[in-house]
Amino acid sequence: MKKITTYLIDDHHVLRQAVVEMLEAEEDIVVVGQSGDARTGIGEIERLRPDVAVLDLKMPGMGGLAAIGEILKSAPRTGIIIFTMYDNPAYVWETTNAGASGYVLKSASKEDLLRAVRAVHAGAGYLQAEVTKPLLRRLAQDARSAGQKATLTSRELQVLECLAEGQSNKVIAYTLSITEDTVKAHLKSLYDKLDASDRAHAVAIALRQQLIE
Repeated sequence: MKKITTYLIDDHHVLRQAVVEMLEAEEDIVVVGQSGDARTGIGEIERLRPDVAVLDLKMPGMGGLAAIGEILKSAPRTGIIIFTMYDNPAYVWETTNAGASGYVLKSASKEDLLRAVRAVHAGAGYLQAEVTKPLLRRLAQDARSAGQKATLTSRELQVLECLAEGQSNKVIAYTLSITEDTVKAHLKSLYDKLDASDRAHAVAIALRQQLIE
């Protein structure tokens, strides 16, 4: 089995080591490198090309937000997860727009971070449930003045809710009692209607337009 290669950037050494040990304990995940600062990490990510990079948001020097763009330039296939203590909706919105595929709080459970790593590796986005509600509240006012909302079917809205929970196509299919091919068809329709590029982008737009809660 090919393992999910991960790289961790966090300036807090003790926490970084704990996360590395947690990830390494999983049979399908391997940590190929770690760094305490973004600039060093960006260089190593360019060299190692990991499947997933897990970044702290606030670090001395270059922070996680600025690092997202640099990583995507040098290693565009590396999925990025922001791992932070900050649940400020503005940070969620900014990092998602910058290209991050996941956002997980450091107060989250072990399972949340593992789900995020696996989801991002699979090409999905992952927004921890605890950050989606404050994001929705923060953006609700914008949504009311954003103009006409996309017209989505009830089934497409159900799929969006599942996306917001970080569910895979397989899990969505099981949850809604439909086939994976039908899920893919709904996703294509959602991307077209929302003018979204991927799962995380679709969820961010839907939250901004108050299409889901």
